[in-house]
Amino acid sequence: MRISPFLLLTALTAAACNADPLPSVTDGASETGTETGTGTDTDTSTTATPTTTQSDDLCVPGSSAGCTCPNGNMGSQECNADGKSYGMCECEGGGSNSNSDGTLEPTSTSTDGVTTTEGTTTTEGTTTEETSTSSTSTGEDTTTEGATCDDPGPEPNNSEANAIDLGDQGCGAMAETVEGVLDGEDDIDWFSYHGVWSGLCIVGPNTRHTLTASEDVRLCVFADCDQGTADFNCPNGTTETESPSGGHPGCCGEGVMNLNFNLGCGLLNPNNARLFIRVDQAPADACVEYSVDYDYDT
Repeated sequence: MRISPFLLLTALTAAACNADPLPSVTDGASETGTETGTGTDTDTSTTATPTTTQSDDLCVPGSSAGCTCPNGNMGSQECNADGKSYGMCECEGGGSNSNSDGTLEPTSTSTDGVTTTEGTTTTEGTTTEETSTSSTSTGEDTTTEGATCDDPGPEPNNSEANAIDLGDQGCGAMAETVEGVLDGEDDIDWFSYHGVWSGLCIVGPNTRHTLTASEDVRLCVFADCDQGTADFNCPNGTTETESPSGGHPGCCGEGVMNLNFNLGCGLLNPNNARLFIRVDQAPADACVEYSVDYDYDT
């Protein structure tokens, strides 16, 4: 039997209308990349969060920078591997004055005062120096103290031969004064004057010599007659002696004193004589001012 095309198309259309619908996506189904079997969405994408690293390095590892050595010369120091500190300051001939963090060790020098130099290396590589001078005396400091002697009389006059000549002193003259300064125990002062005894003089000569000094010193008086030999007696408290070079007789006494005696040169000789005045024996390291009043006939 021959079936017409129209009838065939009609039958197929009816079968399609009566057929079960296509199965739907159940809750157990999953949509790849969008859903899971539990219904929870999962975001599988990764968002990169940018991070920023702030470097606080002091220097570039392995690089070198200048530094100051203890003797003042320049050395070098190498940046450590961490870039945050420098190594020791390498100096010519050895030695170092820096710490591992790049700061300089303090160095100090001392002269008449005390001078301290401190050095610090900053992160920029510059060196700051602070210098201070102190006048504080240490135990090694020494101070020289001594008396300054201002002698008003002419020098040298430290021997009988170069004694300062004070001129003549007659029986009718007024007493006169000579002043001087002794600079320590080794200083000696000599003076001399010529005593003149004329026919107008009556009895004598009665010599007088008075010492005044800031400290105890010794006074000596020696006599040398123009003619004959000097004859006299030393007063109490004095010592009879002779001059060191001329051998002339004399007397010596210490401290503030009067050294007086009656002088004679012999019965037939005029009592003219040269008298020597010697001042000595000051204390060690002392500056002693003194004066001597002298009179050939009181």
